[in-house]
Amino acid sequence: MEFKHIEYFIETAHHRSISQAAQSLYLTQQALSKTIANMEQELGIKLFDRSVKGITLTKEGKHVYNIFSKQVQTFRQSVNDLIDHYHSQPVKLSFCSSPLIFRCIDPDILFDFQEDFPNIILEQLDLPDEDCDHYVEEDPTHFGLIAIPENRHGERLNYSLVKTFPLYLFVNKNNPLSKLKVVNFSQLKNENFLMLDKKSYYRKVVRYYAHKHHFEPRVAYESSDANQLISFVNKNRGIALSLEPLLEKSVYENIVMVPFDDKTITWSIAFIYQDYDKLNANAKKFIEYLIDSIE
Repeated sequence: MEFKHIEYFIETAHHRSISQAAQSLYLTQQALSKTIANMEQELGIKLFDRSVKGITLTKEGKHVYNIFSKQVQTFRQSVNDLIDHYHSQPVKLSFCSSPLIFRCIDPDILFDFQEDFPNIILEQLDLPDEDCDHYVEEDPTHFGLIAIPENRHGERLNYSLVKTFPLYLFVNKNNPLSKLKVVNFSQLKNENFLMLDKKSYYRKVVRYYAHKHHFEPRVAYESSDANQLISFVNKNRGIALSLEPLLEKSVYENIVMVPFDDKTITWSIAFIYQDYDKLNANAKKFIEYLIDSIE
């Protein structure tokens, strides 16, 4: 007889109902009935009298209940005390994050989380997209928050979507493309692309849509600094694909943001991980908190 079976017996005695006890224990009625029957067989006694009105303890069942009820109560209290103790201890939660994530979503959400869960200390590791992938692949307990093109989801790692943004063409106001209400990607064939470096998935989405329209993008400049690329657009050195939250109009007054006619040209923020079930409780709590907090 296992201790959990004694817990099942005590819970059944409290409810005086197999169905209600089974629901409370997240068991099927059949599984709970079988457990009680096995206990009765092992002890050689009858624990419950059954009738149309429900179940009641037999004389022998009351004796077993009196022996074990205090032990079960003490055990459960000890478990709760242990959980409270460790939940009150400071614990570090590390996650990787690719650049500019918290330019697209409000970074105050991190402070809000730590105010709500003061025992969880967040450690943000800023890594390029590909390095963030490698970090997550190193250990099933690792997870990351990265920006990835919508058509890349599920390519290497499992993910939970946080938010999807439309990508826009950032173009200088003196470029004829700035006068368009919408732009087709094929119209960028002769433009100079300002590209993020090779560890960013930005390159993949540019090449994907360029090849879809049968041309090779002409790269004018590469950088790991998105702000630098936007600054070059402002000086009419080329074009870039970017997100609305990154356009500071008070700083980049010469840039026009033109939507694409293809609504599949998007960029997403997502949590990535190997296996959600292998993440610890604090990681799951953080992921769920951010997803629920972001519109």
